[in-house]
Amino acid sequence: SQRCGGVFERPRGRNAEPHSHLAVRAQSFWRGRGSRTLCVQTTIGSRARQSYGAVFASLWRVVELSLDPMSKFGKHLRPLWNLQADGTFLNHGSFGACPKEVLAGQATWRETMERQPDQFFRHTVSSLNPDNMLRQSADRLARCMGTQGSKIAFVANPTEAVNTVLKAFALKAGDEILVLDCVYNAVRLSVEDKCRETGARLVKVELPLPVTSNDVTGRIADAAGPNTRIAIIDHIASAPALVFPVAEITKALHAKGVKVMIDGAHALGQLDLDLDEIGADWYTATAHKWFYSPKGSAFLHARDPAGLKLRPLSISHYYNDPYPLCFDYVGTRDVTAFLTVPHAMDFIERFGAADIRRHLSDLSRAGVVPLSTIGAAPIAPDSMFAAMRAYHLPQRREAHPDDAQALINGFWDKHRIQVAASAYQGKLLLRLSAQLYVGIEDFAHLAQTLERHGWPGR
Repeated sequence: SQRCGGVFERPRGRNAEPHSHLAVRAQSFWRGRGSRTLCVQTTIGSRARQSYGAVFASLWRVVELSLDPMSKFGKHLRPLWNLQADGTFLNHGSFGACPKEVLAGQATWRETMERQPDQFFRHTVSSLNPDNMLRQSADRLARCMGTQGSKIAFVANPTEAVNTVLKAFALKAGDEILVLDCVYNAVRLSVEDKCRETGARLVKVELPLPVTSNDVTGRIADAAGPNTRIAIIDHIASAPALVFPVAEITKALHAKGVKVMIDGAHALGQLDLDLDEIGADWYTATAHKWFYSPKGSAFLHARDPAGLKLRPLSISHYYNDPYPLCFDYVGTRDVTAFLTVPHAMDFIERFGAADIRRHLSDLSRAGVVPLSTIGAAPIAPDSMFAAMRAYHLPQRREAHPDDAQALINGFWDKHRIQVAASAYQGKLLLRLSAQLYVGIEDFAHLAQTLERHGWPGR
């Protein structure tokens, strides 16, 4: 049967048994692709049951998937990854996990590189070739983010992208750089270094817990003063896992003359991105977290490629070429992670990008129930989370950074459960990631283990 309107007609003639047919209609889980209905209608007569048994079993499996979209994903997909067999993995957000077939694609690119190194570096990925394979990879990635490949440069990680923009952005004593209090630590250190170098000042916007989406934009806009030159805003904040309305924030800051860079490290794969619509001056995200690409694959997007003179942090032969070509060849290095992004996109498209995002969000939301049994509560409304969610683990005292490390290390070493945790605003936060290879039973197992063994300061 096709996804939409596939019909198995009732047999006709003397062998037909009109009173022993089964008709099933189920709402298709392909919801993101139109209001289509999966229709299955077949007849299993007494003389045909044996021969049609296998067909019927397959059809019923399709119907089950339609009725319960979560059954399409879950722990039965674990073999698609190299994850340790005895582990429960609820921290996809920190480093991602690359599927086996995507790693195989990278291995093929590495074989190509080693088979003819000269051809690979002088032509396949050379900046002298404006249609090189890196540009083709960037073009395909750009199309799924509502933008153009000519605005995208590949970098190893968002920290590199942030430093690239900061290096090019002129500041003087008295200027201000605006960040959130939940800014990623590496970004904070980069901004502090830029401030020491130029005499500029770091300004943090406080977002007290529990956070509500109503006042985020207003707080950020109010913190931008006449000396604020650039703001670096998280799309999905790392420790608290909060999703911020970056298009709205960008518009408010632009109205005050502030340039905006969005740190979207966790956004690609969790959210349906339209970078041109967001309108930030610069945007960066990883492909190796929620987009299933190999480690060390990320990008920098420039709304105006000819604006700020963006150049690689490492000076090499094509340093003076225009953006983004100057980023394609930065000395002899392994760029196969960038070339493998289309393989990751093939993996995503096989399951359906919208279906993946919907499932991860639904699974994250479902995880609230077992966690609530131990008193763990999300730190913000459901609308501010996507595939990651942060919970406050109640303590008798204020949280210390050592509490988070003890929780992370202890739960892996003793129970083989991988989680993320942090001490944030004096509270111990537990951050959990939904993923295709995770099931609701994993959240339940974590909750039961926390109930039995507790956590620091409980």
